[in-house]
Amino acid sequence: MNNFHTDEPLDTRVGHAGWSDHRYFSRWVFKELAGNVSTTGLIVMAATGQVIDDNDCDMLDDVATILTVADPRIYPLKLARLASAYGSSLAGQAAAVAAMEGAIVGPQISQDAAFWLIDVKTELGRSIEDPIEIRKVVEKHFSQKTRISGFGVPFRKVDERRLALTECVSARNRSEGAYWKLQNVIAEIVLDIRGVPANVGLSVAALSLDMGLRPGDLASLYIGLTINVFLANAVEGAKQAPGILRCIPDKHVEYVGVPPRTYAKTTCK
Repeated sequence: MNNFHTDEPLDTRVGHAGWSDHRYFSRWVFKELAGNVSTTGLIVMAATGQVIDDNDCDMLDDVATILTVADPRIYPLKLARLASAYGSSLAGQAAAVAAMEGAIVGPQISQDAAFWLIDVKTELGRSIEDPIEIRKVVEKHFSQKTRISGFGVPFRKVDERRLALTECVSARNRSEGAYWKLQNVIAEIVLDIRGVPANVGLSVAALSLDMGLRPGDLASLYIGLTINVFLANAVEGAKQAPGILRCIPDKHVEYVGVPPRTYAKTTCK
């Protein structure tokens, strides 16, 4: 047995349990946060450590609502249904969230698209509003990569969520953000040169950057803000617990992993 011991402290900014009040990111839960911070605000703090104002919270509420596509036929919500069919909504929810790690769908798209938008904006420098220069940079990137996050809409010509978010952004007077305007120009260019429409991931990425959110935080943030779609499917899946999901024929199951262990046969005396 290995005995591991270290005197190195493990620091945390997340919270501290007290006697009469508790701390959450250095703020008093009862004295400061209760009655003043929304659930969205708490989730933003959890994912980013940042405190945002009520206007930003309202905008993120719009984003969360627009991203509420809870159809169980969509991956990874299928996985939530499969895992929860064994009777536990928590297991179903956990399985679906875990499957989002590195996925090419969902919140990961916005995170990857945000990093890409930063690269494009950095390359453009002072030419950020020059459509000719933007086109040159975009064409270069698409000639170097087979796929860029934020583009492509399965089975339909436009992403209706992107259109809905555009209306909300306009209604909240946020259409003049540097990244928001840039992604609109880029979307038109990519549609022209590749025939591929932008999806809502590009729009969410641009809006998030204009809000001052860090790109590396976006996957965790939007998992938190859209947890309702996972929860809804996991809860209903556990209640229904359909036999067809609990008894999947072997021919439809493929194991991917290390091979089974083999042991030498021994004779016990």
